[in-house]
Amino acid sequence: MTTVYLHANERTQTIHCSDGSQGVVQLAAPYYQFRFYSHQHPSFWLKQSQLQDGATVKVRDIQSTDDFQLKLI
Repeated sequence: MTTVYLHANERTQTIHCSDGSQGVVQLAAPYYQFRFYSHQHPSFWLKQSQLQDGATVKVRDIQSTDDFQLKLI
């Protein structure tokens, strides 16, 4: 499981992951869009109501399944 570190009060921000990868999260109300700079992780959308500290997200794409845990800092 990869932990994604992000600020709860910012709409567009750079995110850092526990495995050293980085990406960006943007608010496109009512969703947050997570995109990663490398192709190590798939992009995904998350409802605003789901953005909570400790929430887990399972993302399935063609090549793999990734588990993310959100850590609000």
